[in-house]
Amino acid sequence: MIVYHGTTIDCLESIEREGLRAGSFVSENRGLASQYSWLRATTLGADACVLIELDVPSAAVVDAQSWWWAKGQLQLPVGCPASCIVSVDHSDPRQFSLD
Repeated sequence: MIVYHGTTIDCLESIEREGLRAGSFVSENRGLASQYSWLRATTLGADACVLIELDVPSAAVVDAQSWWWAKGQLQLPVGCPASCIVSVDHSDPRQFSLD
């Protein structure tokens, strides 16, 4: 199952090394995760943001109660190792954002 995790650039190194922590939020919707990463970066004053594409077993995700402003989000209750990372997108996430 392909899911996306949007975050700030300063978190990328540890995610690439250790994977995502237990309880991390993900989305099947690339645009939603991209928009979240951009808003998080601007809110925190981060230098940049990234969108991480992950391939995880369907059994590794559970439905999460409304996260942020969106419904239908997923959560990784036990996290996932760095080996589940398929790609990291450093491009401007606003191009993928939801309107």
